[in-house]
Amino acid sequence: MKEATTDAIEQELAGLEALIGRARSRQMTLLAEIDRRQTPTADGCRSLAEWATGRLDVAPETAATLSRTARSLQDHPQVAAMLQTATITFDRAVELARLAAIDPDTAESGAWGWDVAGLRRLAARRRRATRQDERDVFDSRHLVMQPSFGDAAWRLWGLLPAADGTIIDAALTKRADELPTLPDGTRDTLTQRRVDALVAIAADSFGTTGSADSQTPIVSMFIDLDATTREAISATLESGLHVGPGALDEVLCNTKRQTILVANGQPLAAGLTTRTISPTLRRAILHRDGHACAADGCTSRYRLQVHHRIPWSAGGPTDPDNLVTLCWYHHHVVIHGKGYTIDPDSPPQRIRFRKPAGPDPP
Repeated sequence: MKEATTDAIEQELAGLEALIGRARSRQMTLLAEIDRRQTPTADGCRSLAEWATGRLDVAPETAATLSRTARSLQDHPQVAAMLQTATITFDRAVELARLAAIDPDTAESGAWGWDVAGLRRLAARRRRATRQDERDVFDSRHLVMQPSFGDAAWRLWGLLPAADGTIIDAALTKRADELPTLPDGTRDTLTQRRVDALVAIAADSFGTTGSADSQTPIVSMFIDLDATTREAISATLESGLHVGPGALDEVLCNTKRQTILVANGQPLAAGLTTRTISPTLRRAILHRDGHACAADGCTSRYRLQVHHRIPWSAGGPTDPDNLVTLCWYHHHVVIHGKGYTIDPDSPPQRIRFRKPAGPDPP
């Protein structure tokens, strides 16, 4: 492979894509026949897409694309022929099939003046939703959350009606714009801040903003201990999601939880549902700090949380001298998200932060 020229690699990639297109073309023909025979109904499936999901072992969104395109290509044989002869790729055929329902002439020409993403935008501009389309979207609305990156993150995707999507988009943008800058004066990207905005809005559902006794979900954790040192090295949540030391620090810091200690796969002890910082002590710290974030220059009272100046996971004591009030942003985003630490030399009511070690992002 190292001896192959870049041109040769490019040609092989294009050839493989053409091969995939011909294979997909044959799948379209077979799926259309399966649909004609009403095989999914006979097999107890609600739709051709559901049948394809199980029989072909593909993701639901892939099955939906295959089944929708198989039906559409029956009405547009010229697009089907271009796919069969590898004149176009499968992704282009999918978008041309959508466009053909609106503008057959443009679709059947191949629309070579547009790339695949451009074809999608072109179809969206020319299509006008009907009442039935809107009802179909509403009936198909969904939100899916799936762990990924070795359980270190979640992927989200779904489908929303236009009005609902507009409301959510505006709410996330508004909340994202309200988030302050980082301690070094920079800001995350809008897409990153929209994630923080979504978490903030979700957190609001568990209690009144800024309330000392606001409700948080109970998190059951199975904490893995090092067999020799008995130190916590990772944890598994009740949902089965495995989290690393960073996420574990945040859960231990300010979450209502039930902990089960595990060493070598064997449970050692189970703790009651408690908070690291008791409600009484939390109210006392909030009162001492004037019910506002103690970060230097911040006056936020949004979802105030009491944090250990020296982290609890690092042996910091749970006593007033080691506790400080922070708003949700400085606690969740700056400390636990970005990895900043509290400057131990900063005054108690003018907390400043130290940037984590390492090079700045490009």
